[in-house]
Order: sequence, then structure tokens, then C-alpha cells
Amino acid sequence: MRNCATALGIVGLAMAVGLGAQAAAPHVFSLTFDDSGNPGQDSSGNGNDATLNGGATWVAGGQSGGAIQFDGVDGYVEVEMDVPEFNFTMGLWIQTEDPAAGVYSVLDGIAGAGGHDRHFYLDGGNICFRVWQGAGWCTTTGVADGAWHHIALVAMDGEGQHAYVDGVDIGVFDYDHSDFDWQKRVWIGFSNDGANSYFTGLIDGVTYTDAALSQDDVVDELMSTAVEPQGKLTTTWGGVKTDYR
Repeated sequence: MRNCATALGIVGLAMAVGLGAQAAAPHVFSLTFDDSGNPGQDSSGNGNDATLNGGATWVAGGQSGGAIQFDGVDGYVEVEMDVPEFNFTMGLWIQTEDPAAGVYSVLDGIAGAGGHDRHFYLDGGNICFRVWQGAGWCTTTGVADGAWHHIALVAMDGEGQHAYVDGVDIGVFDYDHSDFDWQKRVWIGFSNDGANSYFTGLIDGVTYTDAALSQDDVVDELMSTAVEPQGKLTTTWGGVKTDYR
């Protein structure tokens, strides 16, 4: 009887884990920048590694572990892939004193050409966003103070966009998805919506998630120093290896 109960308990645990894996969605990519030998390694398990370009260099002084330092001239980090347009979450840590910096965008071609979307950028030191065909919108939350800040944007069908800074919901915009579906790459450290297109400062912990995360998940997972395979969401999602390239 004891063996039977133990077996049933194991089966129940396995079913619970299985249900959890089905209910959760994976990171499309997760960049911790903690490996100095391979700083662009994607820790999500999907193999969407990043490359450092121009004046983007690895440094040890990140928000947690390593980070990428951007020179504000031509430095950017590229993930060459297609990314979801519906029900997604983008998040990253930044440290900057540039009040007009471009932070993040997805592109079709090269910088300066048409075909840019899903922008993070600063205007007057405040964090702003633009998801096409919606208009650009700015919050009243300043982040260009030289301190580390976590920025996340969640887009959810029927709910619009929610912006978070340091885990606090700071604004809502009604456009709930992107109509830009021909992107080929993600650029970290660049947005041509910023008066200064290239970012100056440090960026760490960049994630793109194929799910519209709740505020609790933004705080518990994206702001965690363990957005790696040992993190809670990535542990649950460990068996889900979806190829978005």
C-alpha cells in the first residue's frame, strides 16, 4: 500500500509538471551576458545566440554578472531571427545617463533604412515605446539617472500594451499587437526613434518571451538575477524547444 501511494504521488507530480509545461510559454531568447568567452549565448535553449557589433563590448560590471557596454556611436547587439507579433513580452536592464538614447528595436534591414518596430527609446530621460501601427508613446518615468532600471513591455490581445519600470506598471496603451511581421533581426542598443539612435551605457538581462506575462511574472522572472535555465519559468519551459528562426 505504501509503495502504491508513493507511485501515485510520483505520477501526480509528473502530471503537475507536465501541465505546468503545457500552460507556460518559452522565452524566444534570453541573454544574460554572463559568459565572457561567449557573451551572446542564448540561455533559453532555443539557440538564438546574439552577436556583438561595432562599439559593443562585454564588461564584468553588469546588473548581475556581465553586461554589454555600448559606446553611443555604432555599438549594437544583434539576434538574427523572426520574433512573435502577438502576446509577447520584451524586457531588459539598462544603465544610462543619456536622456535621448535609442534602446531596442526589431528591424527588417539595416539601420537607417525603413522597416523598424517595437521600439524602446528615451525622450527627455523618460522611457518611450512604439509598436507599429500604433503611435509612439512616452511615460513620465525617468530612467536616465545612471542607476540600473528594468524595463518591460507586455502586449496582450484585447488588453493593449502595459509598460513596467522596476516592476511597477507605469502606463497602458491600447494598441495590442504589432503589424510589422517581416522583421529579420533584433537590435539591442539601437532605436532610430531615439534622438541619439545608438545607446550609451550598459544593458543586461535581455529577454523576448512568447507570452504576455503578468506583472508578478515580470517581477519574479524577468527582474530575477536567474533568468537562466535554473530560473522558475525556464525550468518549467525546459522541455519546450520551439524554433522561431
